[in-house]
Formats: sequence, structure tokens, C-alpha cells
Amino acid sequence: MMLWISFYFPALLLNTLERDNGSTLPLIILSGSNGSVCQANQSAFEHGITLGNDLGTASALCHTLHVVNYDGKNEAERLLQLASVLYQVNADIVLYPPNGLLMKVSPMLKLYGSLDHYWHTLLPLLTNENVTFHFALSPYPEAALKLAQAKSDKGFLTPESTQSALDALNVRQLGFTDKQAVQFERMGLRQAKQLFALPISSLGQRFGKSVPEQLRALTQTQTAKQTFYTPPEHFQQSIELLHEIANSQTLCFPLQRMLKEMEKFLDAREAVVPNVMLIFTQREKDDKTLTLSAAAPESRANRWMPLLQLHLEKLTLDAPVTHIRLEASTLLPKQSPTQDLFAGKRGQLTSGELISLMQAKAGKQAVYSLTLKNDHRPEHAFCRQPPLHACEQTLPTHLPSRPSLLHMSPRPLLARPETLTGPERISGGWWDKTPIQRDYFIARNQQGQWCWVFRTATGEWFEHGLFC
Repeated sequence: MMLWISFYFPALLLNTLERDNGSTLPLIILSGSNGSVCQANQSAFEHGITLGNDLGTASALCHTLHVVNYDGKNEAERLLQLASVLYQVNADIVLYPPNGLLMKVSPMLKLYGSLDHYWHTLLPLLTNENVTFHFALSPYPEAALKLAQAKSDKGFLTPESTQSALDALNVRQLGFTDKQAVQFERMGLRQAKQLFALPISSLGQRFGKSVPEQLRALTQTQTAKQTFYTPPEHFQQSIELLHEIANSQTLCFPLQRMLKEMEKFLDAREAVVPNVMLIFTQREKDDKTLTLSAAAPESRANRWMPLLQLHLEKLTLDAPVTHIRLEASTLLPKQSPTQDLFAGKRGQLTSGELISLMQAKAGKQAVYSLTLKNDHRPEHAFCRQPPLHACEQTLPTHLPSRPSLLHMSPRPLLARPETLTGPERISGGWWDKTPIQRDYFIARNQQGQWCWVFRTATGEWFEHGLFC
């Protein structure tokens, strides 16, 4: 028999705001339609506030009240995040924005072995998300949705038990419009059981065909919505701040939680990201964008946080931040690190992590490696390249000794040094109009150091480098 489970999240936006801001102060959400309280936390309830209160009444009951207008877009975005978490357990998910979802259970029982095992795998995921939820399990998907919204919190595994549960609801809980519900009540039909007892055909003649269609849907084994949830290819998450943040360093606290959410998202996909983009919405100012780039793609929050802290130290805000958005659009497959059994003890940072920290501190252009160029002139025989990139040129085997340290520019010598080997003539540069003709020697200077010197065609002597 087909089984469906439905989850209803009656305070999803409120739960999200509490989680993102770490706040336990009285908080209410005002409905966009009539301005009444549609969601409230436990602290608000303790002050006597109830759902349906207007703003004036709620404010009179609690002077430290936080008030937020309902935002269906933010709530629907949080529903997508929950679907992404539940997708780890159940593949067939149908979304009912902004605060409900439905999952096909039967195919998953082959994997989990029993309904009990399935439930105990699913429950910890929801518990860790810190959301208030109600559920219902039934062979009929539409019935499961209505029973979850009625806060049944039970499993109805047979058609008979499902019908009994539906009979106990009132007509408004079946999902009819207010106009239809008023029409039913005027006829004395207040309980769903009374409505089910009437002939379907007569209901259609009196109230229109939508009423019998809706009643039939409650006992169908398939849902009318056949579009199943598809996991997103990219990570993005937003935070609406209850308090404006004017200090860039204070942004670390909400951002750390967002990076942990990103880590869970990436771990579920065995993926890493090379960069992360942060968008800060400033009050009455343009958005400020900050891009974090890692030398090697990374997924762990504790590796991204040091980079973030270094960037925030240099970030100047034009106005207090009211909203934060984090995006990671380039997902790469995670590569398992190879470990050498005989390599001995090493530092905690990999080469890529160290380079990322150095770039964040000194700037991306200040950290680089060197590679060879096809040029005989010593000062033109190399160039900069991104760190950790392999050198495409190979050093000729017949090349004479070269110093480890080359001066930025040759240093003039007052007298001829004591030469040990040489000469080696280097002549070229006519192609870029900076020709040279030099005779190079290995010599010893007055400090006893071995140095690389050359004599020009006019007989002048210069020191160009030191052997280390």
C-alpha cells in the first residue's frame, strides 16, 4: 500500500529568525493581509500575546517586543532548505510553499527495512533544524496534508483510520475557502463527517464542482501536484537580522552559522567550493559585496572562518547591515587527501590553506610563485605565476651555476673582485630594445661571500647575485 507523510511548519519564519539571530526575546510576526499576529514565540506567549492579536494589543502586553512583518519569500526559502536536509533520507518530496511538504514513504521502506527505522532516521534531522512541526502519515497524500495542518501528529496507516481522522475535523480544516465554509455552516454542516455523509453529486449541484473534486482528492492515492523537489546545484542562504549590525567584526557570528550550513550542504554532495560571495544589505545604502577565494577548494567552515575574519578586518561599512546573503555557485568534486605513512608529523595547514591566509592578509597579488622564461638575460629569465602552479619550462642541464639570490638591480663595484670561475658571456635583448653584453664570473667579495659578478663591454664591474 502507498504511504505518504506530510509535515506542516506553523512558525517557520519565526523559527528561522530565532535561529539566525540567536534571540530568545519576545518576537511576533505580523500577517500581511490584516496586520494581526500570525506567529509568536514562547516568550511572547508568556506575556499574554495570542495569535490574532493586533499590533496595538501585543505592544501593550509587552514593551520589549520585536515585531517583524511576514515575508512569504523568506519562509519559502527556508522550506527549500528543509527539503534539502530531508532529501538525504527521502527522495520523493513535493513542496507546498510556504510552510508544508509531502513525501512518498513507500519506496524508501525497502531501503530502511521498516517504518520505525525510517522514522527514527528522519526525526533527528528535523530536530536538529530547530523548527516547530506537525505531521501525519496516510495512504492518501491530500488527507495527510490536511491532517498535518490539523496537528494530528499520528500515523493513519489504513484507509479506514484515515477516514475516521478526517471525520473528526471541522469543515474549515478540509481546506475549503471561507466563503464555502460559511455556506456549509449556514446549512448546519460544521463537521467533516456531516459533509462526507452527503451524496457527492448533490454537493456538486449546490456548491459547484470544486467541492466534490476536493472531497474526492482526500481519498486519492496520488497527489495532484506531480512536480517533485530537485536539489539545488548551488548553495545560497539569507539572514534577516533583528538588530542592525554596524561593526564589521560583529558579522562573524551570523556568518559562522551560515558557513556551517554551507558545510552540511557540501558534505551531502561530496563537494568543495573555490570561492564564496557575501552580499551585505546596508540601510539606505548600496549593497556591499565581499568575495572570499581559497587557493585550494574547501568545504569546512573552520577553514573559511580565518579567511573571513581577515577580510572583515579590512571591510568598512557605509551603514548598518540589515540583511546578509551567502552564495557559493561553483561546486567541485571533493578530492580525498593522500597521506604518506612515512612523512612524519606536519603542520595543521595544507599548502593551499596557508596561501589562502597569506592572500587574505597581504592581498592576492602579493602571493605568487616563479616560473622560467625563455630568455638568457638573468633579470628576464623568470616571471610570476599563481601559487602552486607547476612550472611549464625545464631547466637546461648544461646551464652553468646560478645564484640563489638575485639582486633587484645590479650593484656597482668600486674595484675588480677576486674571481674564481668564468667568464660566461651573456649577450641578447635586441628583440625588445634592451640589449646587454656581459661577462659573468663567480667571485668572492670582501665579506667572504660567493657572489655572481659581471663585467660590461666598457669594463665596469657589477654584483648581480649571491650564492647561498
